[in-house]
Amino acid sequence: MKEHGTAEQGWESGGGNELTSQDLVSIGELARSAGVSCRTIRYYEELGILPEPKRSPGGTRKYPSNYRAYLETALSLKELGFSLEEIKLLKGLTGGQGMTGRQYHEAVEVVTEKMRALEEKVATLRRIRDTLRGEASAHTVPAQSPPVSVPNPQNAESA
Repeated sequence: MKEHGTAEQGWESGGGNELTSQDLVSIGELARSAGVSCRTIRYYEELGILPEPKRSPGGTRKYPSNYRAYLETALSLKELGFSLEEIKLLKGLTGGQGMTGRQYHEAVEVVTEKMRALEEKVATLRRIRDTLRGEASAHTVPAQSPPVSVPNPQNAESA
């Protein structure tokens, strides 16, 4: 089966391009720059969404600065409604880790289904908007309507 992408293109450092300590950031620095917690980064590593980073001789995680882009991609996909399992699958497309033909077709299906669901939501929102526009033109609602007073049930009891 054909592979799509290579490890050297993204998620891991490879291809003989060794990173220096100046190219690496701590988990705290990565978390701050991406606007997430260190726990989120470790959790994404556990799930396989982010690859395990290299460690310093003392065992501290050290991340290439490009991990921020991978993390931001994962967060954007999550915001669009993708599950963490789907994000893990799509990592092969965005991270250049390589995918089998089967994984590639599964990823295409996941994205196509997500697009269909979003298009359905947009259609529903358009219908609501059109209904509101129809109501507004039928009732000619003034732009500056006076506030409506609503009786307070507590005041009615004490009267």
